[in-house]
Amino acid sequence: MRAKNLPAVEEENPVYFRIGYYESLESKKQILSSEMSFLNIIKIARRYNSLRKEELEIRGKIYKAVKELDLALRKTKTSFPFLKIPETPKRVEIRKEITAPRKDFDESLEMELRSIQEKLKSIGSY
Repeated sequence: MRAKNLPAVEEENPVYFRIGYYESLESKKQILSSEMSFLNIIKIARRYNSLRKEELEIRGKIYKAVKELDLALRKTKTSFPFLKIPETPKRVEIRKEITAPRKDFDESLEMELRSIQEKLKSIGSY
């Protein structure tokens, strides 16, 4: 029956608990390093956003310059007279002329061959 007279066991308060000095220093270091990491991430993200914005501005300028150049080329093309290009290139026509036999050239060769044959007959070697 003396159990009633025993001092009540103190219940731990769930909000507070005791940590050691070295544990508190280590947790403070980890919190500070986490804050540094977050600040570095924010700095990198801001730099990325500024570079991305700059890139988009440059792309816009390039796109505008290319459009202006295209427009200038179209205007230049319209100012030149229209030239009709023949269907068969001249090189093909020249090759046809070279490969085609020439009658007057062949006749002169034939005449030279006959004269040489006659000379050989007259000498008696042929």
